[in-house]
Amino acid sequence: MTVSSSSISQTLFDEALLENEEAFDLSPDEALQETIDQFLSQLGVSNNSSNSTDNNGSSNTNNNEEYDAASSSSSNHPLAHLVLLHPTTTKGRQLRESHLHFQTCWTVLDRCVAADGSVVLPPNNDNDYEEEKVLSALRTISDSLRGETSFPYLSIVRNESCIYTLLSFLGIMNRNTSNATDNNDECPIFDKGKDAILFETIKALIACLTFTKDQCCNTIRVELKDVFVSGMGCLVSLSKLYLRFHNQYPKEESGDVMLCIENTILHIFQLATLATKQCESSKVNYVSCGGVQVISTQLHTKSFDNNNRIMEATCNLLSSLCRYDDFRENKTGLQTSSVHDHAMEFHRVGGGVEGRLIELARLSMGGEQQDGVDGLGDDSLDVRLAVASLTSLRVLAVNDDIIQTMVALGILPVVTKALKLSCNNPEENENNEEFIYNQSRLASASLGLLRNLCGNDEIKTNLCLGSSDQKTSTSPVSTFSTPSSLPYLIRAMQNYPHVAILQEHGCGTLAAMALRKPANAHAIINQDGPRVILNGMKRHDSNSNVQRQGALAIRNLVSRLLRECPEDGEKGKEERLAIRDLFLDLGAEDVLRNVTGRHQGSVDEAYAALRDLGCKVSLVTFSGDEQQQVDVVQKTMMFGEKHNTNFRPVYDDSVGLEKGVEEAISQFG
Repeated sequence: MTVSSSSISQTLFDEALLENEEAFDLSPDEALQETIDQFLSQLGVSNNSSNSTDNNGSSNTNNNEEYDAASSSSSNHPLAHLVLLHPTTTKGRQLRESHLHFQTCWTVLDRCVAADGSVVLPPNNDNDYEEEKVLSALRTISDSLRGETSFPYLSIVRNESCIYTLLSFLGIMNRNTSNATDNNDECPIFDKGKDAILFETIKALIACLTFTKDQCCNTIRVELKDVFVSGMGCLVSLSKLYLRFHNQYPKEESGDVMLCIENTILHIFQLATLATKQCESSKVNYVSCGGVQVISTQLHTKSFDNNNRIMEATCNLLSSLCRYDDFRENKTGLQTSSVHDHAMEFHRVGGGVEGRLIELARLSMGGEQQDGVDGLGDDSLDVRLAVASLTSLRVLAVNDDIIQTMVALGILPVVTKALKLSCNNPEENENNEEFIYNQSRLASASLGLLRNLCGNDEIKTNLCLGSSDQKTSTSPVSTFSTPSSLPYLIRAMQNYPHVAILQEHGCGTLAAMALRKPANAHAIINQDGPRVILNGMKRHDSNSNVQRQGALAIRNLVSRLLRECPEDGEKGKEERLAIRDLFLDLGAEDVLRNVTGRHQGSVDEAYAALRDLGCKVSLVTFSGDEQQQVDVVQKTMMFGEKHNTNFRPVYDDSVGLEKGVEEAISQFG
């Protein structure tokens, strides 16, 4: 008979440990190992999966003072919620006291949750005292769930379903304000005490869901995100309620109240962003509960213009809802992505969200701008808001209609200015890590948006070669006066060669610019584009995305330029040879064959690039047996290649064909 791991409390474990030590006359280390094996056996877990407590309590040391189990053990270990050190050791006593205090905090919160899930503070002569106990418990929980020792506390939250308690506390403001959250004239009542509890609840949930470098902790956090899907509707309701609070209290008269309201709004949107990242079900649930309208309303609330952090959080949430990032094979809920539908919904019912995002990008870079990019100031650059708004625009640019709308609203000079700003003063601040980090983020966001905008042939030509402010007869939109973004693109790739995502976006943008546009291809060649592309591919030889986009860029450049060469004559032959040599002299063949071609995600692009470069190349398929040993090698058949020696490319009548047809007709009629 097996038992549940959640039924094994710390008290039960310690009693069994001390009993084994006394009954069998074992040393502390031996008793600890015996007790762990005993409970693993009861749970139906093989002792071989944890034949040493080094994975849980590091009892392999003589004094049992080490405790790296919580942060380094497997997230699926059935005893991860326990302190697996002997209770007589100093570290063991300290950790037990900490765990007991953590669980006591949950008891304080559970006492406030009624049977229907509502939160009611226990009756007390001093109600402020009860609120302070709840606040203290929430703060302790938040602190425990952060840092390098959060693993055992996260295990407790998962095993004992504590997150449902926090979900109940998210609704603490709904009591006596539920009628006010609807579209009526009743003003909601702002309760500062409940707001403080809600604020600490949100911070505790953020601590639960924030990813860290510890993969074991992150595994648990992913599970908690799946549980938190049901809380998306509550977050949407809270956003609506607090927007009404914000509109209800004049800022100049409210003082501390407005500060509390804005802080809570900021954390609500930060929590929603965390909950929807890498969780498709949460994205769908948030949008289905009216999240698009909430985000649109928030973006268009002009009173938030002076609070860049709220605007940044709103943009980040929009980006999370419209970005596909849930790659789990065994994810719960929907198995297909809805992010494209979300982007289209923002375009249809978002109330001009693209224009507002472009306006925020302008504001983040110093102010308003009418013609060209020179009107934007450099002194008041807010990189965080600029990156957030540009990233939001990128995830929304999913089809040509939306791209045309953005161009009509003036996105081209804005994104060009952002890219230019990201290239300013890299040499002067080469030792300033924070400056380089911020500049590279701005460059990555700008290039990511440029990459999507280049899906339109006319727009990518304007970006590559520059444009005037005159509306052409064939263009449905005015592009404003826009200088070429190509020099800044090349400079950004040169300034930040260590940033993989920037190199990927840069290569992808160059690949899109060169596609079907020989003038663009020539401009890229003249700006030393081939060298920049190959340098990025060499620097990030293990990144298949960089390799794929780099190979596409090479292939598009070479194929487009080769088509411009005369088909016959010595001149055409020399021009084609010069184009190929331009890339081959930079080591393109070696990179494409020995780096790009070895990645499963870029092998087809490497083949196409090598073929257009005139290199001898073929695709080979390797098959393996059950022991994963390669035993079959088969050349992949490509279009145009002759594999069947009996195949006749020209049809000729077979000998005796007419006679055979006549005999068949006479026999079968």
